[in-house]
Amino acid sequence: MLTLMVCSLVAVVFLAATNRRLRRFHISGAVAMVVMGIFVGLFLREQISEHLNTDIAEHLVELILAVLLFVDATEVRGGFLAGRRSVVVRLLVLALPISLMGAVLLGAVMLGTTDYAVLLVIACVVLPIDFAASPEMLRDRKISASLREGVAVESGYNDGIFSPVFAFALLLAGGAGPGKISTPIEALENAVPAAIYAVVVGVGIGGVCGTIVLLARHWGWSGVHGARIVMLLVPFITYECAVHVEGNGFVAAFLAGITYRMARLRGNREEHTIPAEELSLVDDVSMIGSAFMWFIVGAVTALIFATPVQWGWIAYAFLALTVLRLVPVMLAFIGSRVSLRERVAVSYMGPRGTSSIVFGLLAFNALNEDDANIVLYVTVNWPGLSSDRFSCQPVGDRSDSVSA
Repeated sequence: MLTLMVCSLVAVVFLAATNRRLRRFHISGAVAMVVMGIFVGLFLREQISEHLNTDIAEHLVELILAVLLFVDATEVRGGFLAGRRSVVVRLLVLALPISLMGAVLLGAVMLGTTDYAVLLVIACVVLPIDFAASPEMLRDRKISASLREGVAVESGYNDGIFSPVFAFALLLAGGAGPGKISTPIEALENAVPAAIYAVVVGVGIGGVCGTIVLLARHWGWSGVHGARIVMLLVPFITYECAVHVEGNGFVAAFLAGITYRMARLRGNREEHTIPAEELSLVDDVSMIGSAFMWFIVGAVTALIFATPVQWGWIAYAFLALTVLRLVPVMLAFIGSRVSLRERVAVSYMGPRGTSSIVFGLLAFNALNEDDANIVLYVTVNWPGLSSDRFSCQPVGDRSDSVSA
């Protein structure tokens, strides 16, 4: 485990030192980390298989996701829905549920399991989008600002939506919580209290810490450095407190980000985002955590090389990245003024990210061996199938050829 950790840190150092150079060749950090992970994984297969399914590894990825959820919630620009209510509602309220149902039904046909709880877990692995690995997509001027900003809000909030769904599905699949849960009602009886505790803890800690920073900066008791430290510690404190009271730590961290931002900006009508200098530390830590998770995906891929090819599982991952994004988005924008080219572009703007990796590894640790193998196989295959989405080519250039 120590050797793998050191190798991952060396890979992060390499990425930090060559990031601009890699982007000149249209190679994103995610792709670079996956490739380095595969190379290291070929030599450390035994260590990976031995330590992947451990409590330490599980807790580490949980903390990484907690930080990412917090950062996503605090970085949404321009208010709660960034002033793009129509686009955000169509993407989160219409397209997302259609994608979720489609992923479950498609999985029942292609993955060789009829356990709908497991299929829902897998859907939560393959569907969340994240632009951290491909931010250039959000800067493409060929797509209107309203759509780009709406998709950015979708990226910021969908992890927070998927987290409780994932927790519920994992409970129903028998992969979390005390005892065996066999019905959706029993799973809800466990999930609802966890969600309530998460709301109390997340809203409370986020609101209090945001208010403390607001007053401390206003009174001159603290500067930017102190605000950075507070922002870094809030997601860790929130997650651990929520878990301690048997709440959903991911939901708590996400809500803490929302309420921290609201409290920190209270009374300031001119600014709708937390100053970049205050976000910089937690943002850098989240980027390191993301890079580490991409490296782990590459390393775990080396394990898959030693197993028989499962074409059905690969096809499922491919369809999840394409059809299960394209069709729901097209349906959601029926009746809107958005052009066909922009609809295709938004459909293509669905890169998967660190949350999918974390959900996949958590499910692998929690489920029985057969189901866990399906989850792991799907988790490590979608980065390869979507590697073009992590390049630095503007998505508008690709959508032109698609819609032509």
